[in-house]
Amino acid sequence: MKSSKLLVQDAKDYRFNPSIPLRIYLKTCIGILEKAQCAFQANDLSLAFIYYFRYVDLLTNKLSKHPELSFMDPSSSPSIYRREYLQLIKLEVPAVCKIIEGLRKQIDSQCSKLQTSLANNIAKPSANTTPVQSQQQSLPKKSFDEYSFNQSISFFQKISNSQLDSSANPQSQDTAHDEAYRLNYPELPRLTFST
Repeated sequence: MKSSKLLVQDAKDYRFNPSIPLRIYLKTCIGILEKAQCAFQANDLSLAFIYYFRYVDLLTNKLSKHPELSFMDPSSSPSIYRREYLQLIKLEVPAVCKIIEGLRKQIDSQCSKLQTSLANNIAKPSANTTPVQSQQQSLPKKSFDEYSFNQSISFFQKISNSQLDSSANPQSQDTAHDEAYRLNYPELPRLTFST
C-alpha cells in the first residue's frame, strides 16, 4: 500500500496541453470526479484519492493558466465555459478538498498500521540457535569403486549400441532389455540422519 505522498505523485503524473479547448478539459474534470466517486464507493481509497487529487490539481493549478481563461477581455461577457470553471472552483473544489483530507488521514493510518504489522512479523533470532556447521551431517566415507563404475559404463554402451542395431535385428532389443535386469549397479552411499 502506498502512502499519501506517493499517491500525490501518482496523481500529478499527467500531461496538460494548453492548446486543448477549455470545454474539453471541463468535461474531463467531470469524468475524473465521476471516476473518483466510483472508486470511493467501491472502497478503493487509494484510487479515489488519486482521482480526487488530480481533479483539484487540474482545476486549480493547470486550468487556471489556460489561455481561454487568462486572455479574456474584461469588457466582454464571460463565456459559458468560464462561468462553469468558476462555479467548479467556488462550489466543488472546497468540498473535494475536505474529502481529500479525510482520505489522506485514512490512507496514512492504514499505511502506518500495515508497516507496524510487517515490522512485528519479522522473525527475530532466538538465543538458543546453533551454528550451521554443527547441524550439517557428515557424508559416509566410502572409497570409489572403479570396477563397479566401469561395469555400469560398459553396460550403458552395450545398451546404446544394441538400440542402434535394434532396427536391423528385433531380437537383440529383447536381449538388451534382459541384460538391464541382470546388471549390478554400484551401491550408492547411504545417508543417515540422526534425530
